Formats: sequence, C-alpha cells, structure tokens
Amino acid sequence: MEKFKDVQSQSPPVTSHLDRVGITNVVRPIEVSRKKTITLIPTFRVFVDLPPSRKGSDLSRDIEALEDVVEGEVEGRSKGIEYVAELIVNRLLERHPYATYAEAHLTADYFLERSNPKGRKTVEKYTIMGIAKKRAGEEAQRYIGVVATGISVCPSAMTTVSRLVGRASDDPPFISHNQRNDVTIIMQVPNGIDVEVDELIDIAEMSMSAPTYELLKREEEGLLVLNAHKNPKFVEDVVRDVVKNLVNKFKDFPDYTEIEVRSESYETIHKHNAYAEKSGKLGDFKKELNGS
Repeated sequence: MEKFKDVQSQSPPVTSHLDRVGITNVVRPIEVSRKKTITLIPTFRVFVDLPPSRKGSDLSRDIEALEDVVEGEVEGRSKGIEYVAELIVNRLLERHPYATYAEAHLTADYFLERSNPKGRKTVEKYTIMGIAKKRAGEEAQRYIGVVATGISVCPSAMTTVSRLVGRASDDPPFISHNQRNDVTIIMQVPNGIDVEVDELIDIAEMSMSAPTYELLKREEEGLLVLNAHKNPKFVEDVVRDVVKNLVNKFKDFPDYTEIEVRSESYETIHKHNAYAEKSGKLGDFKKELNGS
C-alpha cells in the first residue's frame, strides 16, 4: 500500500492543458566564465507544461533539476548564463516525463567599470538574463538579455520651450524635461555563436540620450546633462536606434535570430510612463532598415 498518495498525478476536475507550471523566486549562486570568471546570484524561474490528465506538476522535481545544474555541470556552466538555462530545461524534461515543453529564466545583477564624462572610473550595475526554451525532441532555444538604465530627453518639450522663449531653433542652453530610461534587449543565441552581454549593454547605452552614472561631481554632472540634451530622444527613437545598432553589430548572424527591444521612460512631468517595444527576426529588421 502506498504510504503517501500521489495527488498531483490524479485527474483534475477540469481537464485543461496548462502552458507553464513551475516555480519562481529561487535564488542560487553560480559561477560562470567566458572571457572572465564571475560569480552571479541569479533569481530562477523554471516551468514545464502540464497535460490535462494531471492535477498538478511535481514541483520538487523543478528544484532537483535546478540543483543538478547549480551543483554540477561545471563544464556547461562555464559557457554563460544562457547555457545554464539550457542545461536546466534539459533536466526539467528528463524529470517530468509527462511534459512536452520546458522553460527557464535566470535574472542577475551584473557590474561593469565605466568612465563618466570627465573620465572618472565608476562601477555601474546592470541586469542580465539567460533564457532557454525547449520542446521535447527538439533543440533548446537560448536567449541572452540585458537591462541598462540611462537618460531620455524629450525632443517635443525642447522645441516647445524654444518657441516660448523666442528662439527659432533648439540651441544651447537646452531646456527640456528628462527622465531615467530603462532599455531591455533580449536576443536569441544561435548554435555555434556567442553573444556577449557587454556588447548588448554598450548598444543599449549608446541608443539613449546618455548613460547614467553612480558617481558624478559638479562638472561631471553638468557635462552629462549637457550631453544628454544635445541628443534628445523619444522612447520610440531609443527602440529604433537599438534595432539599427543591433543590425549593424550582428549583421552576419542568421536571419532567423529573434530579437526583442523595449524602452520605458519614467516620466518627470507625468504620472505615467512612456513605453515602446519592437520584436521580430534579424532578417526582417535588415529588410526594414534597407527600405524593403
């Protein structure tokens, strides 16, 4: 006689397939290395699909699959955060024989040394993501992502203020409202190719009005504000510039490479935020930018 009843495997009162069932907010340290070895402390989200015949998923197996990778798989973990996600989805499908799909997300803080407008060295924080998706019997799809925070300066307000003060053009001193802007880039990593998060962070920062910095003295602060206002952009401009810079940087990648770009400005003169997004395949982005 079974000591503990397996309730999860019973038939549910409503027989409906569920796309993703799993666990979120699991935190574990991992060591990864590509060009350099670093310790990350990602937050994990892992899922499998659930057939209509099962009442629930065996969530303990999610933790076991995650621990298999975090505690072992040293060679695989050395490749990067997106490969850690791939290892996890493979383990998930092994431990959930009833599942036909698995997905893993890792999100972690990441730090880079930067130089502010006067050349002073600062250490800046970013967010990086590793994502993998896999259907049973198919190869896993890997994605790498970043979130970078910078400044966006409103071109419309700048032009309006110039007219209000009697200027025919937007000349210094520039006057406009500006806000922090978060740029998110998520990019598929094709087989046999690596995408460095540092490169994606560079593209995100160069596509905004200006980056932000933790340490700014008076002159450095003034120079940053001036540089940002020389480069006013809507959130729409930011997304389009990210796409253009991605196409230029990764033009030799396969056309099927999936890309998602988001820009969100935390408005200073409104209670709402401004938002823009574009997603699609690299080949379609190339054609669009070439006027096809």
